[in-house]
Amino acid sequence: VLPSDEALAESLRRRQEELKKEQPRRYLVQTQRGFLNVHSEPGDPYRSDNVVGRLFEGDIVIGIQEQDQWLLHEAGGWSIRFHGGFEWLKLLDGDG
Repeated sequence: VLPSDEALAESLRRRQEELKKEQPRRYLVQTQRGFLNVHSEPGDPYRSDNVVGRLFEGDIVIGIQEQDQWLLHEAGGWSIRFHGGFEWLKLLDGDG
């Protein structure tokens, strides 16, 4: 049995209210070579044909979604959080 449209709408409304209450999670950009690529999609961090921008040492971004070792952020795409034993995007204290 599928839920009614009203039940789905109510569930969506409740989740939207929960999200409004959540504090954004901020991440500090740490680099080993001065910049961190922003990709249009997660996958291979060495892939260059989907690079849509760059983040620089000390930038702070707001995370939207995590997928495996990747973070979708408000700077316009996905960046790797952990790779090669290095933490490229560090969750700031008090944000999680």
